[in-house]
Amino acid sequence: MRSGICPKCGSSDIIQDCRIIDHGHYDRQWNLAVTVYEHPQAWLFKGEVSSRLRAWVCGACGFTELYVKNPQALLDAFRQHQAGS
Repeated sequence: MRSGICPKCGSSDIIQDCRIIDHGHYDRQWNLAVTVYEHPQAWLFKGEVSSRLRAWVCGACGFTELYVKNPQALLDAFRQHQAGS
């Protein structure tokens, strides 16, 4: 959908880069994120790398795609984990 065209209905009415918020933590609002650990087996210092999720939403049919803001950082952490396994 980053091309500006909805893959489901073909509409070009795309709402770009929307925040995804969790309202379930009392009065706080949290941005949802994806997290990868470089060393998930470690007790401490797991090497947590997170990236916020953003949504692109079709204004015509509601189809939604999620993207992380920094995919390269997640990929680097994942590769670090794979290399250590």
